[in-house]
Amino acid sequence: MENGGRGGEGTMDEMRHRAEELAGGMQEQLEGLRGYAEDAGEWIRGFARERPIAAVAIAVGLGFLAGRLLSRT
Repeated sequence: MENGGRGGEGTMDEMRHRAEELAGGMQEQLEGLRGYAEDAGEWIRGFARERPIAAVAIAVGLGFLAGRLLSRT
């Protein structure tokens, strides 16, 4: 073996360390997205309270577009 027969242990430790780093980074990104989603939800609720007719019209329009796009598949 290239590493004197002990190459597997060092490689596994490296892989484990990289996997832990990736998991930590993904956790941070998920927390950031969760915060963004909460902020967006608050903004949408505020918009719907201030302009309920516009909010319903936008929802109907988005539903129509989604239906058209999904019916083509």
